[in-house]
Amino acid sequence: MSNTNFDTGISVLQKSSDPKTIQKALGWIRKEVDWPKNKNNVVRLRDRGCLKQITAIILNTTHRNCIDLALSILGNCLMERTCTTEVITQHNIMSVLNQLLKKHPKEDSINGRTFRIIGNMCQHREQWSTILIDKKPFIVSHLVDIVKKASRDELDEGERISEATIVTSIRALRELLNCHTITALVMQFGALKAIGALFIKYCLKWQQDEQNKKVLLDIVRVIQEYSKFNLYHAILEMQKTERGNSLVYLSSVVILAPRRIVKIVMNYLRSCQLQSELPITEICGEFMQVLEKHSIVKEFNGHYSEYLKCLCYLLDHPANRNATRCGQAIPLLMKVLKEFEELSDNNVAESCILLINALNKFKHDDQLLLLQLEQGIIQILIDKLTWIVGPPEVLNLKHASERKRKYIFGLSGLRTPEYNKRKLLHDETLKECSPSSSDDDADVFDQFLINIRCRSSCSSSDSETAVSWSEPSSSPTRSLVNESDSDNYSPVCSEADDTEFFHSPHDNDDAPVSELEELFDNDFEDKLLSDDKIKSILTSLKNKLCLEAIKLLKSFIKLQPPQPQLANVDLLMQLTKCGINRQFDVINIICDIVKCHQHLIPIIRTDYIKTLTDIEATPHDSCTKCSLHSYFSSTILRKFSNTAECGAGKGYLARMLLKGDTEAKENIVMVLPYIIGNASTLARLMLKYKGLDVLMKLFQENNEQNNRRCIKVLNKIASNQLLVNTRKFSKRPNWPKLTPNSYKLPVNCEAVMTLKFDNGALIKADRDFLVTISPFFDTMLNGNFMESGQSEIHLSEVEPKNFSYMLYLLKNMDNTEVEVDLDLETLLDVIMLSDRYLIKDLCLFLTASVEQFHISSDTVPIIYKWSIEFGASAADSLRLQCVAYALMATDVDQCERYALFQSLFNLGYTERFVRDIESLLTSYLHTSDCNQILRDVNPSKRYLEGRMRDNLLKDYV
Repeated sequence: MSNTNFDTGISVLQKSSDPKTIQKALGWIRKEVDWPKNKNNVVRLRDRGCLKQITAIILNTTHRNCIDLALSILGNCLMERTCTTEVITQHNIMSVLNQLLKKHPKEDSINGRTFRIIGNMCQHREQWSTILIDKKPFIVSHLVDIVKKASRDELDEGERISEATIVTSIRALRELLNCHTITALVMQFGALKAIGALFIKYCLKWQQDEQNKKVLLDIVRVIQEYSKFNLYHAILEMQKTERGNSLVYLSSVVILAPRRIVKIVMNYLRSCQLQSELPITEICGEFMQVLEKHSIVKEFNGHYSEYLKCLCYLLDHPANRNATRCGQAIPLLMKVLKEFEELSDNNVAESCILLINALNKFKHDDQLLLLQLEQGIIQILIDKLTWIVGPPEVLNLKHASERKRKYIFGLSGLRTPEYNKRKLLHDETLKECSPSSSDDDADVFDQFLINIRCRSSCSSSDSETAVSWSEPSSSPTRSLVNESDSDNYSPVCSEADDTEFFHSPHDNDDAPVSELEELFDNDFEDKLLSDDKIKSILTSLKNKLCLEAIKLLKSFIKLQPPQPQLANVDLLMQLTKCGINRQFDVINIICDIVKCHQHLIPIIRTDYIKTLTDIEATPHDSCTKCSLHSYFSSTILRKFSNTAECGAGKGYLARMLLKGDTEAKENIVMVLPYIIGNASTLARLMLKYKGLDVLMKLFQENNEQNNRRCIKVLNKIASNQLLVNTRKFSKRPNWPKLTPNSYKLPVNCEAVMTLKFDNGALIKADRDFLVTISPFFDTMLNGNFMESGQSEIHLSEVEPKNFSYMLYLLKNMDNTEVEVDLDLETLLDVIMLSDRYLIKDLCLFLTASVEQFHISSDTVPIIYKWSIEFGASAADSLRLQCVAYALMATDVDQCERYALFQSLFNLGYTERFVRDIESLLTSYLHTSDCNQILRDVNPSKRYLEGRMRDNLLKDYV
C-alpha cells in the first residue's frame, strides 16, 4: 500500500494539481524517503525527475505545509551524493534557498529545514561550501544571525527558534567549514563569535539544571572543528562574544565532554600568543578534582578513564608543564597508578603505560623527579614489573640446555638469533594491535594515544618520542548514518563523526565503533579475537609497560646527589629478571646503580650479590642460556668490583668492618671475595679490618644456611687466590705389588741382625743399612745402649708387615716416583714408622704419595683425623693438604663439599679445623699483601715473591 501511495505521489507531482493534492502527495512521498532505510525510493524519485518539481514547489508555493514537506523530502534526498549534485547544478537549489530565506526569514520550521539541507549538501564536497559562501553570502549571514539570536536570553516579539533549528544551524556551520572557508566564516561572517555566545548560554543552563545536554555537545563539537585550523583570529572571536569570553566556559563543561574540550584547548594552543588566553589551568584542575575524589579502578569502564587520558594528553605538551601544575598532578598520577594492583585486562596495561609515560615527561625537572621518589614511585614500579617478571623474591633459572646457538657480545649486551626473532615478533604484534599512525582520520589526541601504544619498543634513546602536533588542513571526510524526519518536523544531524577512535561516554551513542575503539573494548576483544591473539597483544603491552618503567628509572639514575631509593634489592631483582630473559636492555641501568659508591653498602647488606653468583653458575656445558646468564651476572659483578675497589668504596667497606653492626659485618664478609679482585685489598680487609675473624666466627655457628654460604665464600677465596704445593709427580705404571714378603735380605749382606716384634715375628735386616738411613738406629746400634751389642733387637708396638714394607721402600725408593701400591691405612702406618725412626726422606716420599694419589672426599676425614692424632711434623703437611682440598677441590660440587665439611666437623676437632682454615687463609692473605708491597716498592724484585710465599707456607707447616 505504501509503494502505491509513493508512486501516486510521484504522479501527482508530475501533473498540475491544487495545493491540497500536492500537500497530500508530498506527505505520501515524505513517509517513504527515510534515509538510508528507503534509499531506493530516493533513487527512484531522482530517476523520475521529481527533484525538479520539489525544488519548484519550495519557491513557487505559498502554502507553508507544502514548503515544509518539500524541504524535508529534499533534505533526505540530499543525503545521496548524486541527488545533491543534480539539485545544485541543474535545479539551482542555492538560489532557491536564498530567495526562500529572504521571503521567510523568521519562520522557524523553514529555517531549520533549510539549514539541514545546507548541512547535508556541504558534507559531500567542499566545493559546495565555497560556492555557497562566495555566491550566496546571505544564506551564511542569515545562518549566523539565527545563531546569534538563539544565544540571547529573550527574542523579539514574534520570533521563535526551536532547539531543532539550533541543532541544524550549528551543524550547517560545521559542514560549511573547510580550509578555504575558515577565514571568511570567522572574520567576515563572525560565525565563531555567534557560536561562542550560544556556548555561554547553554553552559549556564547546563550548570543550573543539566538540561540541553545534546545541544551543548553539538556546540562543543562545532567549536572543536573550528579549532583545528591554525587561526589566531578564531581565539579573538571566541573571546569577544556578546556574552563575554566563551573560552573560559570550556572548563565548566569539561566533565561533560572531556575529550572534545581538551582537543579544543590543544588545537588553540598552537595559535595562541599567551597561554593565559586558554583555561588550561582550570581544565587540569577539574580533571584532578574529579580523579582525586573517585577510584578509577572501581569505575574503570566509566568516565574516569577518559578523564585520566585527557589529563595525560594535556601534560604531554611541554607548554602545559609548569612546576605548579605538574607538582599537583604527580601525586594524583601515582595514586591512580598505585590503585591498579592487578593486571586484569589489556585496558589496565594501557592505562599504566599512559600514566608512566606521563611521569616520564617530567624527567627534565629534578624537583619533579624528587617528588616522584618521595611519593614512592620505586615501589610502584616494582609492583608493576611484578606483572611482567613475577615477584622479586622468586627467581627461576631452570631451563633446558640450548646448544649450538651462535651469539655475539654487543655494546648493549648479548643478542642472539632467538632474541632477534622475538624482537621481530614483538614489533609485528605491536603493529597488529594498533592502526597506522598516518591515518588521515586520526586527530592529535588520537595520535597521542596511538604513539603511547605503538612507540617503538626497541628504542634505547632516552629522548622523548616526538608527538606530531600538526592538524590536517581540511576537515576530515565524514561517513553517513541513518537520519529520519517525521512529518511533524524533527530534524537531526545527518552523520556521525568518525574521527573519534573510541567514544566519550557523552558522545552520540549511535556513532559507529572504529577499529581502535575495538581494542579498548574488552568485550569486543573476547568476541572477535582468539585467545592467542589476546595473549599476544597483552604480551606486547607488558613489554611496552616495562620499557616505560625502565625509561623512568633512567631519569632517576641521573639525579645528583644519588638517591638512596635506587639501592633497593627488589628493584634490582626485577631489573635482573628483565635482563636475563634477553627482552630488555637493563644491564646498563643496573651498572649505573651499582657504580655509585653510596649504594654499595645498602646493596651489600642484601642478598643481591649472592643471587648474581647463583646466576653466574652454569649448570649446562655449551649452553647458550647459561652463557648469557653468566655474562649478565659477571658484568654486574665486575661493576661491583670497580666500585668496591675505588677509594670511596674501600673506605666504606673498612668503616663498616670496624664500626658497623654485626649483621652488616657478616653481610660484607659474605660477599668480599666476589667483589674484591685485588689480592692486597682483600687481604687488608680480611686481616687488618678483621673480616676473616667475622667470617670464621660465623662459620662456627650452628646454622646450616650460614654454614653453606661460609663454605662457598671460603671456597671462593681459596680457589681464586690460595697457592698450595704445585709439585708435579710422575706415575710409574709398573710399580710392583707389595706384600709382607717383598723385602729380601741382600745376598752379600755381612752384618745381619734380627728384629723381633711383639707377636713373635722375626725379620732379618742389614744392620749397616739401618744405621746408614736412620739416625734412630745409628744411635741405638752404635751408641751406649745395650742394643749395640745384641744381634737380636726387640721392637715394641710395631706391625711386622708394615716394617717390612718400610724396609722394602727404603731399598727401592726413588724420589721422582711416588705411587706406592699400598692401602691408605698401611701407608699412614708406614709414615708413622718412618717418622718414629727418623727416616725423613721416606717420610716425605710417602707423604707426597698420599697427597698425590690418596686424598679424596672419602679419605680426607680419615687423613685429617690421623694427622691430628699422630701429631708429628710429617702429619702437618697432610693436614694442610686436607684442608686445602676441602676448600678448593674442583672435582667436588657444593653439596658434596658441604657433606665433606660436615664429616670433618663430626670428627670432634672443630676448633682445630677452624684454626687450620684460618691459619691457611691468613698465610695466603699475608703473602698477597707482601706481594703487593714488593710490586709497589720495586717491580724488579718480583722474583722474590715465590721464595717469600714458600717460606710462609714452610713456616706454617
